[in-house]
Amino acid sequence: MVAAWSRVTALRGGARQRMVALASVVALVLGSVVAAPVAHVRAAADPSPADFLYVTNPLSNTLLAVDQGDASTSNIAVGRHPNHVVVSPDGARAYTNNVLGNTVSVVDLVNETAPVTIAVGTDPEALAVTPDGAHVYVANAGSNTVSVIDTASHTVTATIGLGDGTQPYSVAFDPDGSRAYVGNRTANSISVIDTATGQVTGTIALGAGNSPSWGLAVSPGGNRLYAVSDVAGKLFVISTVTDKVTASIRVGDNPRSVALSADGTRAYVSNVDSHDISVIDTSTNTVTATIALTGNLGEVAVSPTLDRLYVTNTILDTVETIDLTTNTVLTETAAGRQPWGIAVVNPPANQTAIVSLGDSYISGEAGRWQGNAAPINIVGDRWGTDRAAINCNANGSNCDHDGTRVYGESFDNGCNRSDSAEIRSAVIDVGLRLNVACSGARTINLLPTAAGGQYYLGEPPQIDQLRRIAQRDRVKLVVVSIGGNDLGFASVLQACVADFILGRDEDKHCNKDQGPTFQAGLAEARPNIEKVVQQVRQTMTASGYADGSYRFVLQSYPTPIPAGLDNRYSPERQIRWSKGGCPMWNDDSNWARDTVLPQISAMLKDIAQTAGIDYLELRNLLAGHEVCAKSAKQAEFENSQSNPLLGKDAEWVRFLTLAGNQGQAQESIHPNYFGQLALGACLTKVYASPTGSKNHACTNVPGKGPSMVNLSSTPWPAG
Repeated sequence: MVAAWSRVTALRGGARQRMVALASVVALVLGSVVAAPVAHVRAAADPSPADFLYVTNPLSNTLLAVDQGDASTSNIAVGRHPNHVVVSPDGARAYTNNVLGNTVSVVDLVNETAPVTIAVGTDPEALAVTPDGAHVYVANAGSNTVSVIDTASHTVTATIGLGDGTQPYSVAFDPDGSRAYVGNRTANSISVIDTATGQVTGTIALGAGNSPSWGLAVSPGGNRLYAVSDVAGKLFVISTVTDKVTASIRVGDNPRSVALSADGTRAYVSNVDSHDISVIDTSTNTVTATIALTGNLGEVAVSPTLDRLYVTNTILDTVETIDLTTNTVLTETAAGRQPWGIAVVNPPANQTAIVSLGDSYISGEAGRWQGNAAPINIVGDRWGTDRAAINCNANGSNCDHDGTRVYGESFDNGCNRSDSAEIRSAVIDVGLRLNVACSGARTINLLPTAAGGQYYLGEPPQIDQLRRIAQRDRVKLVVVSIGGNDLGFASVLQACVADFILGRDEDKHCNKDQGPTFQAGLAEARPNIEKVVQQVRQTMTASGYADGSYRFVLQSYPTPIPAGLDNRYSPERQIRWSKGGCPMWNDDSNWARDTVLPQISAMLKDIAQTAGIDYLELRNLLAGHEVCAKSAKQAEFENSQSNPLLGKDAEWVRFLTLAGNQGQAQESIHPNYFGQLALGACLTKVYASPTGSKNHACTNVPGKGPSMVNLSSTPWPAG
């Protein structure tokens, strides 16, 4: 194939460069990118109730994950000198403030992808996440500001000035998120911010010599604010009704951190120099106990559901676990070099979840695009098709482009999990939609480590991730799309595209010479897919699930290309390639859609039937909306973000494109935004169908948009 590509020199201007790029493009059609395994982020949890701890290691620039269920630990590289860590209310993301990097790192705790880095102000000393999880506020001591981060877009949307010489060092929210409190170290005060307007509405004076440190907490009812002053050696109690100090409590030497019990009846203050923790009765504002420890203490955190207190120890390099019923140390866990910040997560019981595993056809690859627009060198919002285009002019030009708006953190490592992916767009009433699929994944990247599975693009095997989810949440549906990369579908398509571009004679088209390669790949892939199905079931069983307590769906692949005679472009090489983005001969198109894909479907269906699980046939879902289909069309000049091409008229498959012109090469020949909405509509109907009906086939409704689909469902034949 390399030699064949190198022989092409002059189909058009810049053809050689285009041909080399196309070789890479088609190799990426199913996202078949290889990455070396890396150290894992998080171990599987014990099924018994247990906390997950996240601990900052400023000297090693890492966030340490500690599973209290089995005492396992793992490291996540973040920014320079991470000081504190907070976790989103749903437990899905962690945020660290990186003091020396002037950044915040965002860590996906579910999919365990590489962190996203967000630039903030100078010397960010503390951060807090709003109760609804929509924003993170960062106290920038060096610039006397608060950065407001939108957690959906990972951008700073506002910067709130606090005034010269304030040196903000801590931040906390009231329970409804309407007010933020920021402790100002140099000013000996606390600023009150209206989060709706971003305005400072008041200042709470603590008095000279009462500099607030990092410790700041609001009572569960929101009527009290607790502020630690390391200089004064006190915990200040403040009425949030009057914004006045109502009490000051003498604690230990050099107090730095405060945490409240879940019911707010007790406050715990870590004292660095006296090496102890002060226990305070908040009804009387008195110290009722002192827990003596060894070493210098950092931050404290209270378990949301267990009678446990956790504190970092910068001398012993440990996290101390304290039983709050006896105020005694239960365990000491190694926690890296001079651990400081700590956050604890124990997700609510009985969270319902649906989970998708597999490759690019279910991860959401190409969800960035709502239709296609040619020529491929158009810029701006690409006639309204580019959902990653932002800050455009009124006419859709001069846009910025940010793939994370669609793919989130997964854009950085190439897994490309879109916001419109099947699991996200399905209308199913559950608490969590967890997409652990990854573009380019093979069966070996799904299999658990214990069964020979391998990491991929820095992420653990997907069934290992499923195990953690199943033990933590109440999984109602697992849907899997896998096999395409194992059987070499990408290389088959690569050969077909090469035959077209090189203008080979009909007797040398890919349908004539790729059959044996495809059949060998099919035979090799089958046992691997069967093993994936087996391992998913074993994992769910080991996590306490009976066979009928969740739905397990294995799905096929939708056909991305039309029949040769249904292609709206004549088989003249230039236009079918440069405008349509579907460079294949008619006979090769027919072979791919009428032989290759049906045989893949037949294999997957037989595997599902043998296992007694649900099967979802998607082969004809995109009919009439394939790339280059006569009954569909591309966007045109008059289309824009404000006047987009409608889904009922558009192509639902991303055309073959080149990296650097319109998005990424790996997005090519995948269901786009509209195609993914259709996939989600199918999954919606499968989930709602009778549990005894396991053989499903989904098709679209001609002339309607992607949300309108038909599903036929029947039981597997008896015996």
